[in-house]
Amino acid sequence: MKQKVTVEGKELEINIEKVGDNGPALLMVHGIPTNARLWRHVQEHLKDRYQTYAMDMVGYGQSDMPLDEFNHSLVNQAEAVKGVIEGLGLKGEVILVAHDHGGGVAQVFASKYCDYIKRLVLIDAVCFDQWPVCEVEGLAALDGASDEVLQQAMGQAVANFPALMRMGSYDGAPFTDKNCKQNYLQFWGRGPGMTGFKSLIRVSADPKQSDTDVDHGRITCPTLVMWAENDNFMSTEGGVRLKQAIGGPVRLQIIERAGHWVQEDRPDVVAHYIDDFITEWAGVEV
Repeated sequence: MKQKVTVEGKELEINIEKVGDNGPALLMVHGIPTNARLWRHVQEHLKDRYQTYAMDMVGYGQSDMPLDEFNHSLVNQAEAVKGVIEGLGLKGEVILVAHDHGGGVAQVFASKYCDYIKRLVLIDAVCFDQWPVCEVEGLAALDGASDEVLQQAMGQAVANFPALMRMGSYDGAPFTDKNCKQNYLQFWGRGPGMTGFKSLIRVSADPKQSDTDVDHGRITCPTLVMWAENDNFMSTEGGVRLKQAIGGPVRLQIIERAGHWVQEDRPDVVAHYIDDFITEWAGVEV
């Protein structure tokens, strides 16, 4: 399904993958360099008890990919999340679940619009000085390069992508070549030209470190911070710091035998803890 949003006066179309028709609504936000399909296994585990909406952020997956005319800051991505929640009619009812770069967006969002969400779930979220990571900086360095340079860089990036994803996984097993192509790499090839790859570069280049300077004290809703024990990209220290900084009640959950892409490594465990957190706080208003 598609949802139109307006950010800084620009109308954009956001792609949303919905699974499940009953129970509380969850809006799931991915990170870089993935898309809504990162959540597909988690959605399957939750579909009997929840309505799950996994969105492609601006510049990702099947959502619009504006290039020079749009700033892909965490603030603007947060405004897109706001537009999706409003468009779906879920203001004040939805539980926001976010990972990686999307977790940074969710922190910005929750610090500005906490009344829009009932609960917040942050999974291996970019925060404090853990952003940007060197892999993102490498892509950002290509911003403004010629098409000839980008064509060569894209070939190298595509060839290296499976190894990158396996490095971020606990044992690499989920990231078969088929999975990488079908669920992630295919969107890098969106046209015209190299729009898909250029968009990945733009979303890498635009966010600034200052975007992660969030007033966490303004996040007052019950929050679950979930962190993979074997995250090779971001230390579990980030989860500890988030627990200390967020203003509302926070639960920190470490996931064993999982890497950064915990939704691929252990989707059943991620779904379990999301469900456990929601039911634990059922009926509690803060």
